[in-house]
Amino acid sequence: MSIATTIFHIQGRTPEQIEAALSAIFTREERAQTLRVEGSYSAVLARVDDPALAAAYRYLALRPHGASDWTPLLELGARTEGLDAELSSALAGATIFTVYQYGEVISGYRVTRAGVEVDRYCSDPTAFAGEESIGEEDSDAARDDEALRGHPERFADLLPEGTAPEDFVRVVLAPGWWERHDAGAAAAPAVADEAGDEELVDEVDRMRCIALALELWSPDDYPLTQELEDLPNRLVGPALALAWA
Repeated sequence: MSIATTIFHIQGRTPEQIEAALSAIFTREERAQTLRVEGSYSAVLARVDDPALAAAYRYLALRPHGASDWTPLLELGARTEGLDAELSSALAGATIFTVYQYGEVISGYRVTRAGVEVDRYCSDPTAFAGEESIGEEDSDAARDDEALRGHPERFADLLPEGTAPEDFVRVVLAPGWWERHDAGAAAAPAVADEAGDEELVDEVDRMRCIALALELWSPDDYPLTQELEDLPNRLVGPALALAWA
């Protein structure tokens, strides 16, 4: 994935319920709906990705995979700060686990329950320090690194049976910037391998590990880390495209 990607995973709710919640949220903002189309994944993705579509806010709701309890909602347009909390409130307090990724730079998650964000993680809080904010991180002066560390004990019930929150941190969340930070070398470059190249954590792999641990798609697969246009219809199935001006 080479661009910013945000995917909401809503627990125990159908695409139709999510559609109704989104419609209520954007109606309150007096935004007109410009697209609603159901069909094969590839067809509706093409419609919602159409540059000619007069819509700032674009979403693609997928059917849950098999026995999964999570419905993925792909955010393909302008990012809406706090949408997780609004959706959770509109869906009777549903748990929402949001994963995001910015190319190979950073990845992270947000966890929202009963309309309140309970945890947030960013793999590198300094990635955009000194640059114009892209929505996930605050300015360097106001940034609270510890708030972005990730505290999986706050959602331990979602982790696989037998997985301790501290092990999830050690294996999935800490490698990379946080390990250097805790070693007192947050400003230092990544450790170089024998060839002299920096050893960088694969953010796509980290995002996939997070999704697999929580079974956001299935126990052994999370296809949404690949380029979305490459996902086959037979894997993803029918989808619902929604957009608002």
